[in-house]
Amino acid sequence: MLLVFGLLLLSACAQTRHHRADGVAEQAALGRDAEVLLVEPDIELTELLGSGVQQPRADWTEAARVYVTEALTQAFSARGARLTRYHEPQDRALKAEQRQAILLHEAVGMSILLHRHFGVRLPSKGEHFDWTLGPAVRKLDPDARYALFVFIRDSYATDGRKALMALGILVGAGVSLGQQIGFASLVDLDDGRVVWFNLLNAQTGDLRNPTDAAESVAKLLDGVPL
Repeated sequence: MLLVFGLLLLSACAQTRHHRADGVAEQAALGRDAEVLLVEPDIELTELLGSGVQQPRADWTEAARVYVTEALTQAFSARGARLTRYHEPQDRALKAEQRQAILLHEAVGMSILLHRHFGVRLPSKGEHFDWTLGPAVRKLDPDARYALFVFIRDSYATDGRKALMALGILVGAGVSLGQQIGFASLVDLDDGRVVWFNLLNAQTGDLRNPTDAAESVAKLLDGVPL
């Protein structure tokens, strides 16, 4: 996963690009009145130092999780779907099974990124968007119809980094001021099929305040069939 997002950091273009499973029309709305389980969003915000090192900021990350979750809840409510939060179970065996399902999704998400965006073609996939986590994903929730997975990494330049960028302009060298990258996917819990996947890769955006976080979430949900 780190390798994939390292490659995305090298990309200068701002984009969202979504994919839908075969048979899911572009204007389809699969989940009217459906219950959607939000698996705890995997979000990390960092401060981009003058040296180029990304220093994690727990305070920014915690705020972003709150703002992103609020924006997702509002967005799904507007679409007529009910978003519920994932909670780890007390039962150790069930907790382990759920953890495996979450890790499997991370691996599948990485495979989708490599196959669809970096030309690392998997012979069995071809041009069809046909990805699944298998029936075990139902262990995440016995009642919800879908599960929503969210992964975001965002970085913000320090004043020192901004000064370095100004110097870079003078000598013709490019200096990044940070980047917002991530993906979201909607999984059918009845059969484990990934019905929608969207990549977010942008030079702008700020998850540290609710207004801008809502704008980023709107981009992240581009094309979601709900």
